[in-house]
Amino acid sequence: MSIEQHPAPSRADRRARLQTAGFSLARHLGLFAGLVAVATAVGAHLTRSARASDIWIVPAYLLVANLSEYLMHRLLMHRPLWPRAFYRGHTLGHHRAFHHDSMEIGAWPELDLVVMPWYSLAFFFGAMAPTVAAAAWAFGRGAAGLFLLTGVATFVLYEGMHALYHFPAPALARLRLLDNRAFRFVYDHHRHHHRLTRMRWTNFNISMPLSDRVFGTAETEPAWRQARDERAAGNDVPAADEAEAGDRPRDGGEHAA
Repeated sequence: MSIEQHPAPSRADRRARLQTAGFSLARHLGLFAGLVAVATAVGAHLTRSARASDIWIVPAYLLVANLSEYLMHRLLMHRPLWPRAFYRGHTLGHHRAFHHDSMEIGAWPELDLVVMPWYSLAFFFGAMAPTVAAAAWAFGRGAAGLFLLTGVATFVLYEGMHALYHFPAPALARLRLLDNRAFRFVYDHHRHHHRLTRMRWTNFNISMPLSDRVFGTAETEPAWRQARDERAAGNDVPAADEAEAGDRPRDGGEHAA
């Protein structure tokens, strides 16, 4: 009796199954642009009352936002903790669709697997309203306006940079981004994070790997390869790497994160 062999699903088929039913890139971008426009208008209005002494809130926000991005990515998006929607969408969705050697989108609808889902947009902009109100009460309208504008700018930067990391290489070449040392650094930083055996351990910052440096989770691919080769040569596998090896998908990472 012969057993019928079914070919492995193509990368496009796998991504199509992971995409959100009814997702519209135009509608998503329209919602995002509308929220950004409203928040920017409110921030600009409040900033009319800003004083030079209020500028401190900009670097303070950048530091807190960088740490928050790191913790949310490392804990909520790569650990099955509550609320599990972040883990399902990121580890079981985004990382299944894009591996370190297949980072590029194949069609525009696949950006559904890259951009922030609607609940993340709702969480960010919903949380901004009471936070800005509290900042206005505590530090004044001008400081609250700078806080809001900085928050919107960093959120747009995060979304834009992350989308670019998954653009086709020819598009990045036309934009000459891969020739830019700063962009190439953060691009390689994120690409290494998409290595299945490293995604839970390294490179959690997206646009500025400050917290990765502070917490010792920044890792380059050459450094990782060198350490791996040295361990293989000395037959010395630390416990952390043994745990990592146990997380490796048995099918070579083709169908699992």
